[in-house]
Amino acid sequence: MTRNNKRTLILPGLMAVMTLTACQANSSTTGATSSQSNQALVVNQTSNTSYFSDRDLDASYDAATASTIKLNGSSATVAGNGVSVAGSVVKISQAGTYVISGKSEGVQILVEAADSDKVQLVLNGVTMTGTDALIAVTSADKVFVTLAEGSQNHLADSANRTATDFSAAIYSKKDLTLNGTGSLTVQGNYNNAIKSNDDLKITGGTYTVTAAKHALSANDALNITGSTLNLTATEDAIHSDNDEDTTMGNLYLADSTVTIKAGDDAIHASNNLVIDSGDITIETSTEGIEGKVVTINGGTITVNATDDGINATDWTKSSDSMTAMEGVNLTINGGDLTINMAQGDTDAIDSNGDVAVTGGNITISGPSAIDFDGTATYTGGTIIHNGQTMTDIVANGPGGGGMPRR
Repeated sequence: MTRNNKRTLILPGLMAVMTLTACQANSSTTGATSSQSNQALVVNQTSNTSYFSDRDLDASYDAATASTIKLNGSSATVAGNGVSVAGSVVKISQAGTYVISGKSEGVQILVEAADSDKVQLVLNGVTMTGTDALIAVTSADKVFVTLAEGSQNHLADSANRTATDFSAAIYSKKDLTLNGTGSLTVQGNYNNAIKSNDDLKITGGTYTVTAAKHALSANDALNITGSTLNLTATEDAIHSDNDEDTTMGNLYLADSTVTIKAGDDAIHASNNLVIDSGDITIETSTEGIEGKVVTINGGTITVNATDDGINATDWTKSSDSMTAMEGVNLTINGGDLTINMAQGDTDAIDSNGDVAVTGGNITISGPSAIDFDGTATYTGGTIIHNGQTMTDIVANGPGGGGMPRR
């Protein structure tokens, strides 16, 4: 989110590592520091074990002992424990593995299990359409949706809902994990495509997702690894946001191939956002990557945006002054970043608090490279802005005059 009258670091000359420009040409240089000493910031590379359980990463199942659900038109036939059919609703009431196949119209898989139950739904060649959520979870400890090896699965809800309790084609009030090696196409024509009120984790599979609102959405945490995702969303493509608990709304992304077309933010977190690795292409967005605390440790990332390419801000606070927002930070420790910005009042890298670059290769095309309200720290990395490579920082301390913009 670009804010006028921000504190800026204006760098003179042909040989400078950062070109930090303000939203207005007459802004002064304040609150900026730079260093090329050996006291580099520590790279906060994070292990997957912090974000995924062993069960999240394990897509195995025993088909011989699993219950089965065979979709057929407006109903289904079932076999095994823990599953029953009432009209067009297939209800799962206890822990276990349930293998689903077939084609249906208007059928809903409804998970209503005990709060201690773990439920695994294996999609093995499923096509589901309907006016309500196709898979809905109201109670369980955790639900795993596993894409069977070699399977192709398609789910699409309708823009015309008869019931609005579930705001996604796949909706869960509890923790939800998607894994496996098959493929899943989801059309969220009513609202979101895949939504969890708690944690949403994706640890494998190939996904093609379109949504009238958010493609992937979670309230507490949204963690992705080892997956291929092609996401198209009218609003945010990957969205983790919690209005009630400011420690939640976290997002983690690693070891995945992600292509995004977003009408608003491509990747959004209301709290911590960490990208460790992967190949991420944001083809269209208003803001590319946004969070309160944004940390990029690696990956090949291309951002095309019309407002900010990478933005750190706290949406719970006012953004009308030059004062840095407490706790807001944007750190780039590594990776190969290409940021292409539209002309106008846009910033490739924008922090409503502090910003630090300790490594990586950053190539920027656009009017403004880096904008911030707090302090800027540089200890390594390469930045190219509009074809100009820079190798040194010249910065003024608080109250310094700064060089004229070029």
